[in-house]
Amino acid sequence: MSNLGDYLGLLLSEIAMARMQADLETVRIAELYASHPLLRRMPVPHIRLPDVDLDIPLLIKEAQPPREGESPRGGVPAATLRKRFEQVLQAELVRSGVKLSPTALRKLQAALDARERSGMEPPELAVGVHRAADDFTTTALDVIKKVTVTPRGEATPATAIDESVLRDDVRTAFLQLRPQPPRLDVIVTSAEIREGATADNLARIRLKVTEQGVEWASIQSNGSQRDILVPE
Repeated sequence: MSNLGDYLGLLLSEIAMARMQADLETVRIAELYASHPLLRRMPVPHIRLPDVDLDIPLLIKEAQPPREGESPRGGVPAATLRKRFEQVLQAELVRSGVKLSPTALRKLQAALDARERSGMEPPELAVGVHRAADDFTTTALDVIKKVTVTPRGEATPATAIDESVLRDDVRTAFLQLRPQPPRLDVIVTSAEIREGATADNLARIRLKVTEQGVEWASIQSNGSQRDILVPE
């Protein structure tokens, strides 16, 4: 039994490997052509796979249901994001040496409560986390930058907290909270399909895979050179 996405991904990976093997064989043949006085003036054969048609039989074993209160595509509840944000924010406050007064803490909690309520979306839509990370960060900094006190009681400048660092840390923390979406379990081996397939339960997926090659290119940026992949 396999997950459908993993199975299809494996098939596509094998097709890409077949193209690589064909290109390696082209290199070998090119060297042989170059060593022959007559062949060296002829074009070297280069086998490509511009289109591959796949007809894939399978049996659907189980469709995993989404977890209660979560998106079927792996979203994260707003309350979970809020709790994780406070942990990241506290670490940044400690790193920056910023101490919030009780009044500022109450204002911060009230602002985050309002942001959590306004950010609640239906489970079907609660998928992306970058916007939530940016909104929580902006909301908190709007409060923190108004009233902050150092351990010595001195006023702390608004620049004490690096907004870009906090935003990136929150985004990373939120991405780590995203659960894997529900998967579709399928039976794909020939023996199991022959054993369990009927005219009513056998499913077929027909795919047309089109090849698009990429190649390495070097670009100059800010006085340094780096390699990138671009369409050929």
